[in-house]
Amino acid sequence: MHFAQAIFSPGPSLQANQYFALIVPFCGVLLGSALVGCWAVLKTHKYLLWLAAGYILPALPIAVQSMQTNQQLAQTSVVLGCFYLLGLWAIARGMAQRSGGDASPKIALLISLLALAGLYYFSQVVDDIHMRMLILNIAMALLLLLGLSAVYRHRQAEDIFERILRGSYLCFVAYSLIRPLVIFIAVEQNPLITLSQSPLWLLMLAANLLMSLWFVGVLLAVTCREVLLAMKKERDLDPLTQLLNRRAFFEQAPARIQRSKQGLWALLICDVDHFKQINDTLGHAAGDEVLRSAAKVLARNTRHTDLVVRLGGEEFLVLLNCDSLHSACVVADRMREQFAEVHLASYQKLTASFGVVVIDAADQLQSAINQADNLLYVAKRTGRNKVMSAQSPEWPKKLHATAC
Repeated sequence: MHFAQAIFSPGPSLQANQYFALIVPFCGVLLGSALVGCWAVLKTHKYLLWLAAGYILPALPIAVQSMQTNQQLAQTSVVLGCFYLLGLWAIARGMAQRSGGDASPKIALLISLLALAGLYYFSQVVDDIHMRMLILNIAMALLLLLGLSAVYRHRQAEDIFERILRGSYLCFVAYSLIRPLVIFIAVEQNPLITLSQSPLWLLMLAANLLMSLWFVGVLLAVTCREVLLAMKKERDLDPLTQLLNRRAFFEQAPARIQRSKQGLWALLICDVDHFKQINDTLGHAAGDEVLRSAAKVLARNTRHTDLVVRLGGEEFLVLLNCDSLHSACVVADRMREQFAEVHLASYQKLTASFGVVVIDAADQLQSAINQADNLLYVAKRTGRNKVMSAQSPEWPKKLHATAC
């Protein structure tokens, strides 16, 4: 009783409270504008526009209602309620789209229509600010729940930043669910107090502002991280085949080998046979298609723990986690056979040659590449379209090669 009276009674400085109430929607517009600016720079993150709308749209009703009496609140409740509902659904849809889902537009429309009907009844037929506040806040919480469902259903929390963003949105939804209960207790005890002049209104605005600042900060941090990861991916991938490039291989391979505690690693160097002749006969467009097809053959015969790299030109490299040299040769021979299934107009048959060695430690990486390259040269020199491997996983002073 005393708590409800305290948070719903008019404060000592109405003018100062009104100034604060106007700062909150102004900050909402600024935060929304920041998200629009991020979208304008990135162009690809369209969900930022929905989230920006989620901040900008509720700013108008907050500013207007902060200056109104209870009677004026009743007159504008339906119109301003539209802004609130659309804004909260925009946040839900933005988060859902970011996760590859959607915020159920049909269900959102049904919730909004029912809420607006309730607002109309309890403003134009029966003037009950208590019921209007409950209906509007419950509807907004339900709209946010639609986004929460999509976030947790369609996207895995990949790292700590993603988990923090999910947790922040979950807290936002939880706050929206708790808020109607607080309003119910407060308004029940003080039904005649002007809402916009009460500490409860200011308390809700302050809570909204703090949560908005936190949520936008986390969102921008996660977005910046995504941009940096995209830039790194663009730097690390060969643009033609979408395989790793040489730089990325030498960055990732040592750590991959050191972390592994199961089996051996094998290096497979692959070279497309007679590639210059293909380019001269069929043209560079056909040559590019050959390289893309070769990349697909190599990729579909490897696992996510392996690395597939385009070293340059028509030469590829695979770092393969395997049980033995023999099992690595089996994989290489399967790749070789699948090269023959690639069809080129006016060209009889596509073939490739392989050099295969095993590697036990990251410090053997460069010597293993040199040995595999020598084995590849032996395969080329002795007729092409074959897999050559070292007879032993040791590093002999004199190279011994054998066909797999």
